[in-house]
Amino acid sequence: MRWSLPLLFAVGCVFGNLGPEEKLRDAVVGLNDEVRWNRIDLAAMRVDPGFRGQFRRTHADWHRRFELADVEIIDVQTAGTEHEQATSFVTFRWYDMSTMLLAETTVRQRWRRTIHGYLLMEEAVSDGNPRLLEIPARLRDEATEATEADDEATSGDPDEPQTLASLD
Repeated sequence: MRWSLPLLFAVGCVFGNLGPEEKLRDAVVGLNDEVRWNRIDLAAMRVDPGFRGQFRRTHADWHRRFELADVEIIDVQTAGTEHEQATSFVTFRWYDMSTMLLAETTVRQRWRRTIHGYLLMEEAVSDGNPRLLEIPARLRDEATEATEADDEATSGDPDEPQTLASLD
């Protein structure tokens, strides 16, 4: 019994001190596994808050219009002296539910290292059918309005300090 506390402490230290490669692997595998099994809310927690709205819109119809058949992580690379950035390539094989035809899309995912691990910053189709990451028509107006609001909030003199808009 008296050895259990030091052993528990040692195990906690080992798992708490994962290197950047392990944290990146956990993030890439975790996000793509959650997407594969339609756990978009969990997957969104691995996405940078600035990209989260776009991520939710591009994945809104997954498992409605598309059914994922397979997910394969093709390549994962880090960049920077401290592995601050990373890129993964993931191939999705999916069925279009309206035609039941199998399609394939390879997506490039860009990641940023944070104090707690890696967050997804961007996704883009690098090969194959681009429909997988298209924003559904019913959400396109919402996306346009959000983009215009972001552009309006960041316009002006870049040397002027930015303030939050009033709710009046």
